[in-house]
Amino acid sequence: MTIGTLKYSTHSRSYGFLLEDGKAAKEQYNANCKNSYLKIISLPSSNEKLNSLLCALLLSSGRIMSSATNHKYFRFTFNTKHSEWAHSCYQQLQSHIPDFLIKKEQTTDTRSKSGFTERVVIESAPCATAEALYSAWYQNVSKGMPLEFVEQHMTAQTLAWWYQECGHLKVKENGTLEKLILSTEQWTEDELRLLQYVVNIKFNFLFAIDGQRRLILYDQLQIKYFLGMVAPWIHPVFSYKIKNVEVRKPVAKRTTIRLPKQISIPSPTDEINQMIQQYASSIRVTTENFQRFNYARQENNESKRYQVSLTEENRDILCSVQAATGLTLGEIVQECFHQQNCISPRPLNTLDDLSTTQQNIMLGSIIGDGTLRHTPSKSMGIRSNYHEHFSINQHEYRAWKVMKLHPYLVFKREGTVIDSKVDNLWSTLQSDFYAEKVKDERRIKRLPANQLTNLNDLHSIATVYMDDGSLMLTTRVNDNNKKIYITPHIALYLQNFTYEELECFIVQIKSLTLAEFTLTKRPDGNGYYLRTNRTADTLLFLQDIQPVTITCPAMQ
Repeated sequence: MTIGTLKYSTHSRSYGFLLEDGKAAKEQYNANCKNSYLKIISLPSSNEKLNSLLCALLLSSGRIMSSATNHKYFRFTFNTKHSEWAHSCYQQLQSHIPDFLIKKEQTTDTRSKSGFTERVVIESAPCATAEALYSAWYQNVSKGMPLEFVEQHMTAQTLAWWYQECGHLKVKENGTLEKLILSTEQWTEDELRLLQYVVNIKFNFLFAIDGQRRLILYDQLQIKYFLGMVAPWIHPVFSYKIKNVEVRKPVAKRTTIRLPKQISIPSPTDEINQMIQQYASSIRVTTENFQRFNYARQENNESKRYQVSLTEENRDILCSVQAATGLTLGEIVQECFHQQNCISPRPLNTLDDLSTTQQNIMLGSIIGDGTLRHTPSKSMGIRSNYHEHFSINQHEYRAWKVMKLHPYLVFKREGTVIDSKVDNLWSTLQSDFYAEKVKDERRIKRLPANQLTNLNDLHSIATVYMDDGSLMLTTRVNDNNKKIYITPHIALYLQNFTYEELECFIVQIKSLTLAEFTLTKRPDGNGYYLRTNRTADTLLFLQDIQPVTITCPAMQ
């Protein structure tokens, strides 16, 4: 590999290096940056792009400094090995704030043979932008992570810049991606949780936190999707950080495929081979389906194992799809059945025609905001369907519910209604959840004992909470000690059910969480709702349902 020299004209002396065989990569990178500028012009605020770039640099080692006159300015430092990357940052920042300058600095270092080390520094003159952001990032003198700013301004390019500054991709000798790391040691544990939340709500990534306080992705699905998303913004200097070799692992001729229990297959080998041949080669992980694939891994559905013999052609297809997407064999085959079910949905006759997760979300929805109603059908008389009306402010949460129960639940045209087609399941559930209507009186929804026992997964009470629950704060003032005590409570507003029904519901809740709920009086409905009284119970409940709520960022 040969190295050529490229000169820059900057406020300091000219310098810089380019890999000659990286010319095409650099041209593509510059084109991506220019395209980004064109998109930003249409934004209502010219600061949107600048804030997204500053967000990335401040999440890494960037700082906002005070001058001798206490005016604020930006300062970003880079390793001299990354001079090309530093200059690219400088050019993009300067297009928004012209008084940025770039220079080399020498620092005394007795450990170095030369007695000093060099670094590249980008600095701005004191400016209003630095003054404004200082109050957000330095609320307690030292740098802190401002949730509102980061949540508002983090974009895919923000994530790419942050990854280039603080990221590392660990690859095994055979090319398999082992883990992707974002170094976040400078942030507190609370700030790390906020960063987890932001990258989840913005991009649907579920980062773990390791013992060194770093954000980490371990699974192939998330790592591959992350690398594909940030690739347009990765500078050629850091091309090694998006090295994504498709390692093809041979698939055995006779293997075990694990599928959710509701997928019933009388002839496993024939049907699974047929599904793979028909749908598998078209499977891609995209922005439209990544959330569904990634969050499905948090589910704990009853499943069944099938021993099958795969054709040579299908083994090759599975090998290619697995290497490209990071999906497991079971997930690929399940997606084949999902695509077929979207085209021709299986009829819903009983709850067993849904997955464990789907069953519990559905029952939780009926207990919460959902209703079951009679609908006339042309061929089969009066049938039942599911119906749910909601505020437009809750659309993101309802979209989560529709995603989980697709293709059985869909949004109606008006956008604030969820509906289903008529099916036998809805008729059965309607007869269980609703007492027979007395003439001229409203129907009464009830909690049937035979359906309460089907609430066997945390998705059920999590859905009830997200539908009809609230996190409340009560305060108590101690005038003697001059202290204010704040106590969090979970409230489940189920006052449309009777006292006896709620008692039975509490018993069922205890089978899912150790958090204790009590019956509390209120003036409307049947006079009672459910509430936690102790802080410990409130925190325990939120902790227990977290595996569900992290898959619904709108409700986190």
